[in-house]
Amino acid sequence: MARCSATQLGVLVLVLSTSYVVASLTVDMQLEQLRNNYVKLEQVLATKDSRLEFLEQKVQQHKQGNLEAQITQLVNEVNQMKIQVRRTAELELKVQRQEYLINAVHGESRSHNNVSLRQGTTQMPKSCADLKNNGHTSNGMFLIMGVKMVETVFCDFSKPISDQSFQKWIGFADVKSSPVYFHAQRIGNYGAANTGIPFNQLRLNVGGALNPVTGVFLAPKAGRYFFAYSGLSWDSNAKVQLQMKSATVGWFKIGEAHCTPFNTFALQSILDLKQGDEIRIIHIHGVIHDRDGNNFSNFVGLLLEEDIFGC
Repeated sequence: MARCSATQLGVLVLVLSTSYVVASLTVDMQLEQLRNNYVKLEQVLATKDSRLEFLEQKVQQHKQGNLEAQITQLVNEVNQMKIQVRRTAELELKVQRQEYLINAVHGESRSHNNVSLRQGTTQMPKSCADLKNNGHTSNGMFLIMGVKMVETVFCDFSKPISDQSFQKWIGFADVKSSPVYFHAQRIGNYGAANTGIPFNQLRLNVGGALNPVTGVFLAPKAGRYFFAYSGLSWDSNAKVQLQMKSATVGWFKIGEAHCTPFNTFALQSILDLKQGDEIRIIHIHGVIHDRDGNNFSNFVGLLLEEDIFGC
C-alpha cells in the first residue's frame, strides 16, 4: 500500500513537471508570435507611410502644375494686351500723321476756318454745344454765359450732345466787371434830424460809388450788395434808418435801429439792386457820438454778385 502510494506520487510529480514544461513552451511560443505580429505591423505601417508620402507628393505636384498653368495663362493674356496697346498706339500715330498731311494740304483753308470759329466768333457761348460748334474739342471746364452771371460747366466732347453727361453744371463763377466796396467813418458828433448822415473820413471807396458829402451810395451795376452800419449815441436816445431809392420808388425804409444814451446801434442788409438804385443812412433824431476821434460810426458796403448779363 505504501509502495503504491509512492508510485502514484511519482507519477503525479512527473505529470506536473510535464505540464509545467508544456505551459512554459506555450507562453514562449505566444510571445514569439506577438513579436512576429508586431514586426509585421511595423512593416505594414511603414508601407502605408511610404504610400501616403507618395500620394502627398503627387498632390503637391498637381497643385504646382495648376499654379504654373495659371501663371502661364496670365502672362499670355498680359502679352496679348501689350500687343493690342502697341497696335492702338500705332493706329493713333497713323491717324495723327494723316491729320498732319490733311492739315498741310488744306493749311490755308483750315487757317481761315479757325479764325472764323475761334477769333471771329462774336456770340458768347451759352453751353457746351456752343463751345463744340465754335471748334473746341478738348474736354475740360469752361465759362459760359448764364442768365445773369457767368457760369462754369464741364464739357465732355467725346460724347454726343444728346448724352446727359455731355455737359455738367459746376456752379457760378465769381466774375465782376470791376470791384465795388467802401468803408466810411465820421469825425465829430452829428445831430441834424431827418437828414442823410455824411461821412468825412473814407478808408476805402473802390469804384467811387459812395458820395461821402451826402452819404448816398449809387449802385454802378446790378447785383447783390451787402451793407452794414454801426454807431454810438451821445447823451440822448438816437434813431437811424437804412433807406433805399429806386428809379420808380422814392426813399423807403429797409431797416431801423435805435438806442439809449451812450449805447451802440447797428444795421445790416443784403439787397438786390439795379443800376442807379441808391442807399443811405438817415439820422432820425438824437446825437451820433464821434466827438473824441474814436470812430464809433462805420458804414461799409460791397458788391457780392454782379449781374453780368440780362440787364
